[in-house]
Amino acid sequence: MFRYAKYWLKTENINLETSINFANINHIKKGLNMKKIIILFIALVMMFSCTNSKENSQGENFSKNVNQVASTIVDDSDKLQFFNNEVQSLNVAFQLFEVGSVKPKGWILDMMQNDLNKGIVGALADLYPGIKADDLYNTARRGGMEDIPEMGDLVLTGEAWEKSIMWWNAETIGNWWDGFVRHAFLTDNDIAIQQTHAIINNLLASQDEDGYIGIYKPNLRYQHEGSNGELWAQTTAFRTMLAYYEFTHKQEVLNAVERAMELTMKNYGEEGKNPFDLKDEFGGVTHGLMLTDVCETLFRITGKIKYQAYATYLYKAFSTFSINRSFNDLRYPFLTEKEAMFQGHGVHTYEHIRSMVNAYYNTGYPELKTAYHNMLHKLEPCILPSGAGHGDEWILELSADPDKTATEYCTMLELRNSYGSLIQKTGQIQFADAAEKLTYNGMLGFRNEDGTAITYSKFDNCYVLDGQHHNHGETKPEPRYKYSPTHSEPAVCCVPNYGRNLTYFLNQMYMRSEDGIAILMYGPSELTTEINSTQVSIAQETNYPWTNTITFKIKTTQPAVFTLKLRKPQWSESLEFSNIDEVKLEGDFYVITKEWQPEDSFLVTFNNPIQTKTAGNNEVFIQKGPLVYALEIPHTEKAIKYYNKPNFKDYYCYPEAQTYKNLVLTENSEFTTSDSEKLQGNFYDANKQTMIEATLVPMGKTVLRRVTFPKKSN
Repeated sequence: MFRYAKYWLKTENINLETSINFANINHIKKGLNMKKIIILFIALVMMFSCTNSKENSQGENFSKNVNQVASTIVDDSDKLQFFNNEVQSLNVAFQLFEVGSVKPKGWILDMMQNDLNKGIVGALADLYPGIKADDLYNTARRGGMEDIPEMGDLVLTGEAWEKSIMWWNAETIGNWWDGFVRHAFLTDNDIAIQQTHAIINNLLASQDEDGYIGIYKPNLRYQHEGSNGELWAQTTAFRTMLAYYEFTHKQEVLNAVERAMELTMKNYGEEGKNPFDLKDEFGGVTHGLMLTDVCETLFRITGKIKYQAYATYLYKAFSTFSINRSFNDLRYPFLTEKEAMFQGHGVHTYEHIRSMVNAYYNTGYPELKTAYHNMLHKLEPCILPSGAGHGDEWILELSADPDKTATEYCTMLELRNSYGSLIQKTGQIQFADAAEKLTYNGMLGFRNEDGTAITYSKFDNCYVLDGQHHNHGETKPEPRYKYSPTHSEPAVCCVPNYGRNLTYFLNQMYMRSEDGIAILMYGPSELTTEINSTQVSIAQETNYPWTNTITFKIKTTQPAVFTLKLRKPQWSESLEFSNIDEVKLEGDFYVITKEWQPEDSFLVTFNNPIQTKTAGNNEVFIQKGPLVYALEIPHTEKAIKYYNKPNFKDYYCYPEAQTYKNLVLTENSEFTTSDSEKLQGNFYDANKQTMIEATLVPMGKTVLRRVTFPKKSN
C-alpha cells in the first residue's frame, strides 16, 4: 500500500512539495480524522525513508522519454475535415480465414507444444502471480489507485506516468490469455483447453447488465479525464474472446462481445465523448486505438459494416488531439510531414499502422493515401538486418543501426502483425517477405533454446547481455538486457506477447483470393477450409526456412477446380515445381488452376542465392532466402534470479572470448552451404592478419552473435 501513498496524499490535497514537520500536524488535523493521520504518518515515514532512495525499475531510457505531454493540447479538427467527404472504400486483395483454420505442423508444432507444456506460454501464470491473483475484469475492478495490487518486482517512485499502472495488468493478462487460448486449441491440448473455458466463463460472468466488460468500476468507466486503459483493456479481452469464439463457435461469447462493443461505441463515439480528448496520457489511451483490431475481426465474422465505420471513427478521433508526442507517430497530422522521422514508442508506432491503413481502405480518401505512402517512407529507415523495426522502447528519430538501436519483442510482434494486415489489403508480396524475415530471424532470435525465457530487448549485433546498456565505453543499468521468463522489473508485456507470435503468423500464411487460395508465407502448416461446398486441406510438409524445399499435399473430399497462388519471394531467383503441370508466373505469384483430385501433391524448390547486403552501420550482412546469418558467439550464463518452478530463471550471458571483433569480409570472401542450415565462408582476421574459415548460422538460432561485418578491399 505504501507504494501508492503519494497518490493517496494527493487526493487529500496535501502538497508533498512542501516540507512537513510536526508543527504542521495541528493544521492537518483540521482536515483529517485520526485514522487518516495514522496513515499519513506511516506513509510519510515510508516515503522519505525508503521510496526516495529507490530508482525506478524502468531504466533511464524509458523514464526520460515516457512523459512528453503537451503543455497545451492542440485540436487538429480543421485538418480532418476530409473525413466528412463521401466514402469510396477500396477493395482488399485477400480475405483472412477463420482463426483455427491453419494448424501448425513440423518444427512449428514442436515449438508451440514445448512452449505450452514446458515453456513460458504455459508457465507464465505461475511465474508471475499478477495473472492469477488480479481478477481485474471481474472482482478486482479499478476505482482508483488504491485498487492496484502488488506488481511484483516493479519499483515506482511517484512519477506522473505511474498512474498508468492501473491498467498494466490488463495488457499482461489479456495478451497472455490471447496467446494461451490460441496455443491450447492449435496444439489440441485438452488440459489447456479446459483452462481456456474457465478464462472465458469468468469474462462472461463479469459482464454487467448494460453490457460492460472492462476493468473499471462505475465511478471511472467512460469518464476518464486523463491517462486510462479503458479501450486497451477491452481490446486485449475481446481479441481473446473472439479467438475463442472462432475455435468453439459458442454464440454466447460472440453475443457478449457485441453487447460490450455497443456500449463502448455509444459512450466513445460520434454522439458521445472522444476517448482521446484528455489532459494527459501515458500509453494506455493510445494503445486503445487497437480496438480497431476487434472491429476488423467483428466485421469479418458478422459482416456488419458498423464495426468498420467505428474503426474509422477511432482513427479520426485519435488524430484529433496530440496529447503525448511519445505515443502518436501515426496521427494523420504527423503523417503529412513526410521527411520527419518516427520518434515515438515503437510498439505504438508499428501497431498503429494497422489502424491507419484500415481507415484508408475503409474510406478511399486521397488524404489517407498520401498518409499511407508517407508511412512507408518513414518506416524504411527503421528496419534492421533482422527485419525488425528498431524501438527500445523509443524510435527517437534514429535510423536503424545493428550496433546502436535495439528492438523490443512487443515492437517486433506488432510490426509483423501489421505486415500481415498490409499483405491482406494490398496484395503486395514485399510485406509477406518482411513478415517472414522478421519472424524467422528477429523474433526467433529472442527465444532461448528450450523456450523458458526470452530477452525483452536485444541488438542485432548482440555481444553481451548483462543488464547494462553499453555505448561508447559507457554503461548504464538497463533491466531489459537479459533472459527472463517474466521481465517483471520493467513490465510483463513481452513474454505474454511471445505467445501471440506463431499463433498469429499461422493465421497470416494463407488467405482467400477471388478464385481460390493464396499461399503467402511458407512453413510447416496445414489449412483446412471449404471451397464451393468441397472440403479442402493444403499442407506444407517441410523444414522451411531451414531447408529450401516444400512438399505441398492437397486433399479434397471430391475433385474440385480452384486456383492456388504461391508467392514468389523477392529473394528467390525462381521457384521450381515438380510433379505438376501448367504453372504460370503472373506478377509476384505462381498460379496453378486445375481440377484437384482427392489426393494431390507437388514439390517446390526455392532457388535462393547467397546475398550480401548493407546495414545501417555501413557494414554488411549475409542473407540466403528469408534467413539472415550470424557468427555465433560462445557464451557463459550467470543466473541472477530463480523462480518457484524448475528450469525457469533470469540470467545474463557473457562472451567467452572477443575474437568476433577481429573478423572482416573482403572482396575474396565466399560462402557456401555447409549443411541444410549453416554457411561456411572465409574472413580476414585483422588480429592474425590472415584469412580464416568461419561458420555462420541462422540468426534466429543464436543467443550472442555478430550479424554485420566491415568489408574492405583486398
